[in-house]
Amino acid sequence: MYFSFENDFEKKKFVSLLEQHQLNIDYLHYMHNILLDNQSFDNPLFIEELKKEEPLKKREKLIESLLKKYPTDSNFITNNILWDCHFLSIDEYLFNPYLQVLKSISFNEKEWTLKQEKIPSYNLFVNDDKYASGSNMTLKPSFGFFDEPFFCPTIFLENNKLMRLTPLKIKTMQIPIMVAKGKVLILGMGLGYFAYMTSLKENVKEVHIVENNSDLINLFYKYFLPLFPFKEKIYIHKADAFLFAEKIKDHDYDFIFSNLWNEPSEGLTAYLSLRRKFDFFTYTKRYYWLESSIISCLRLLVIDVMSDEFYQIEDDYDEIKSQIKHSLQPLVLKNTYDLDALLNIKGLFKTMLTK
Repeated sequence: MYFSFENDFEKKKFVSLLEQHQLNIDYLHYMHNILLDNQSFDNPLFIEELKKEEPLKKREKLIESLLKKYPTDSNFITNNILWDCHFLSIDEYLFNPYLQVLKSISFNEKEWTLKQEKIPSYNLFVNDDKYASGSNMTLKPSFGFFDEPFFCPTIFLENNKLMRLTPLKIKTMQIPIMVAKGKVLILGMGLGYFAYMTSLKENVKEVHIVENNSDLINLFYKYFLPLFPFKEKIYIHKADAFLFAEKIKDHDYDFIFSNLWNEPSEGLTAYLSLRRKFDFFTYTKRYYWLESSIISCLRLLVIDVMSDEFYQIEDDYDEIKSQIKHSLQPLVLKNTYDLDALLNIKGLFKTMLTK
């Protein structure tokens, strides 16, 4: 990649983007450490105090306590926590129909276990997609907390958490569930949430699920499918999702939902692979879980590589960053228009989907 800025102003704008990029990274690391400490606010005395407060005061005191426990000298982090943490009504989630029916089952077969995993009162969790805002691509994640414990149905494989139904999944799947119609294809079974919710819809005629794990399929047939009011709509295909996707043609399905990852960072390669396959479709609607967060993750990697190029830093890259570096090689950055064209969604896809 080459840098040939038209003037000092354009160069300063680019440097400002790189500075904001570092703030974004620092903020993500800071919040990641808090989320890993899942006992952060499980203090009975603290909880009793908070329960007496009004919702806005609860949020204010929670953030105040958080900043005391995890001190930071970054004004950017302090200011963003105030905007990005939200007190949520647990009722919106507790009465979800699939959560209600899952209360009736549990299992412990071979190395597979289904149990309820607790999110303690006033513990932060990711509750929505993240996105970038403004010319400097300020990252805007979203975190939530409840004022009472929330229990997530969770499947463990040999004591390793494999998948769970979280408030994040319930919220971020609302729109694709609303949009899904006709003949629906789901890549990745998960806990069956998307299949259950779409099968309830009158305008959904068939729900096809692609899953490659035989044990998970057997567990689904034994424990989950009996909970479905419209079992006749469900079709299971035992197959590798990517090999299955290679055979799909436009019009084969009315709607495709890709659900093959638990985190945006781990879904990036799979997402790009599926986009290369499905972007030529004109009829079939496609939806990728956590797409906005995955795009934000991709943009962070692109800016990372640009920063290394600008400051002439040599680094060992993984496959994705190596591909980014290769794609950026012929580009010349002159001004903010070039920068915007590269970092907007169309520009990112042009960089990563063209081989």
